[in-house]
Amino acid sequence: MTTVPPLYYNNDPHSFGFATARSRWPSILDSVIKDVEATMVDSNSRTEVSQGKEIVQDITRLKEAIMKNGEIGSFAKPDIPGLQSYDDTLETLGAITWLTGPWLFCECYLYRRIDAYFKSRSEWVEFDPFESKKETAFRSSGPGIIELCLRYKKMSLSLAKQQNEGSITIDRLRVIFEELIDVSLWGNAIDLSLLANATLEDLQSRQGAEAIAKASKNVLCNDLPLAWNRLLSVPIEKRRVDFVLDNAGFELFTDIVLSLFLLDSKLTKKVVFHCKTRPWMVSDTMIKDYDVFFHEILHAFSGSNDERKYLVDRLHDYKASGKFQLVDSEFWTVDLDYWHLSPEETKYGGADLCNHFQDSALVIVKGDLNYRKLTGDRKWPRDVPFTTAIGKLAHSGIHILALRTCKADVCAGLPVGKDEELCDYWRSQGNKYGELWCSSGKWAVISYSSGEN
Repeated sequence: MTTVPPLYYNNDPHSFGFATARSRWPSILDSVIKDVEATMVDSNSRTEVSQGKEIVQDITRLKEAIMKNGEIGSFAKPDIPGLQSYDDTLETLGAITWLTGPWLFCECYLYRRIDAYFKSRSEWVEFDPFESKKETAFRSSGPGIIELCLRYKKMSLSLAKQQNEGSITIDRLRVIFEELIDVSLWGNAIDLSLLANATLEDLQSRQGAEAIAKASKNVLCNDLPLAWNRLLSVPIEKRRVDFVLDNAGFELFTDIVLSLFLLDSKLTKKVVFHCKTRPWMVSDTMIKDYDVFFHEILHAFSGSNDERKYLVDRLHDYKASGKFQLVDSEFWTVDLDYWHLSPEETKYGGADLCNHFQDSALVIVKGDLNYRKLTGDRKWPRDVPFTTAIGKLAHSGIHILALRTCKADVCAGLPVGKDEELCDYWRSQGNKYGELWCSSGKWAVISYSSGEN
């Protein structure tokens, strides 16, 4: 039986949580205060302004508590969904402080504490303190968005033509799938010029060539062939793909393009996006962010109007027909790791999600926080198999494909010796702690579990 290692804690200088708690969290709170104050300036409601001042005071006190390493207290707000989970965990952990507690729990708690301040004020219940950042980030990605719109229309029309002619091949579909997975994995970091105006034949000819190697050289483990084979093994009438989303903005857009390809190519019958129910981790996707995307893609950019409208129309048609769906669950914003996606977790939605995912051909889990929750955010040796690090999920009947650029400490599935090599390299670049290569965002993993280990 595998021994489960300890959690990452905020008082470990070798952990990225150490700097996150001391620098990033206070900075995020300062930014939230600025957004609230800006909203108050534009408000004509005395109640909204009065409540806004209370929220600013609450967040200021929260920032001080973090910087002074104060103790984390219970919520005692049973009327707000999910908060009881945090109180139960605190009872189990005992007294913990902001700068010494478990990183994952404290980080989740921080965002729920921010959200509780807004949910407790009638005029601010629907306020998203991160909305402006998500919109700004999306608009700043204009060149990449235009290029992908151009690419998508050409690809979609080419697929339709070749399907009508009966000339489309599985190999060609696999090439596009791999390319769009790379874009979904890396987001803005990938060179989208590799895809712009490329035909199916162009992409196929690049296999193994320098362009593909450049996009994938920093992927430390790549189980994508296993996920591809799994997808093809499911009868088409049962072939649904689920996405557990990460960031809104450009990353959401890349996930949408990947989903459109899966539907256009008839590689899947349905795609379901799983969103957060509340503002979360600054940039995570809520259902409302999809509506913002829909508006922004049409109105925030200039050029390529036909291509942008083509993409939006295709997406609208798939959504109207039920082939593309967005759902949310309170489970994603409780503190529980994803080992609680099980029939036993009936309080916060874990059992319902488990049942849903067991019927999915493939569950694509996006991003760093979701990866941390898959692995319990524990100090696994980085060469331990991914299927070991995800605990009982490995035999849950859920087929998981994790796409993750490494921006936190936990990592699994690396070749033996690779972690040591990267630690040495990171130190050679002038960094004090070699282990922190894993939080730099320069490397990535694509990990698969069949759910049948």
